[in-house]
Amino acid sequence: MTIHIQENKDFQIARRTILVAHVLLALTTLGAFFGLAAWLQKSGGHAEQLGGFFTSPLMRVLLFCMLVVFVFQVMGYYKLAKVSRNLLIFRCIAFPYIADAILSLVALILFPKASLDQLFHIKSITFLLYLYYSYRLFDELSRVTQDRAFKRGVLLIGGALGLLFLLANLGPTLVANWGILLVASMVVGWGMIFLGFVRLKQISTP
Repeated sequence: MTIHIQENKDFQIARRTILVAHVLLALTTLGAFFGLAAWLQKSGGHAEQLGGFFTSPLMRVLLFCMLVVFVFQVMGYYKLAKVSRNLLIFRCIAFPYIADAILSLVALILFPKASLDQLFHIKSITFLLYLYYSYRLFDELSRVTQDRAFKRGVLLIGGALGLLFLLANLGPTLVANWGILLVASMVVGWGMIFLGFVRLKQISTP
């Protein structure tokens, strides 16, 4: 069975809410990037002073923005999953957040005085979960909407992030040389996913 957006109000609300979530996520990411760059410039580029950024008022604003993004994502994808009768769509959004919260809580209990490096390694686990479930989500959306932009977009983002992580381990010079190109690739991937939702007109149910 195929559901058309012009015939279903919940479908229209779901698409609109998801688009708002994507715009807010892009703005929050840009805010975090420029805020971090300004902080590093202010601190003279010393990475050891990075801890101050995570306790700054800007970080509180970014966390609030991420909470708003989370609420819009959950609302939008829940409605989309309900309309399409496809629980996998909602599960792929909800599970990484739940896993992130549980792992963060466990880390705080087990390592109350953890360094930034230790926290980064712990967060890398949830980062991999986000990547995996993002791929599952957009692969499923490509299947039920017959729009390959979702899958191509997430593959482009995942590939760019993987290369960025690899270059970061090989040396900061490589990141400086190739970082802008990889970030541009991620922006293109995000744009493909966003375009997929803009032109979303129908979805298939099981």
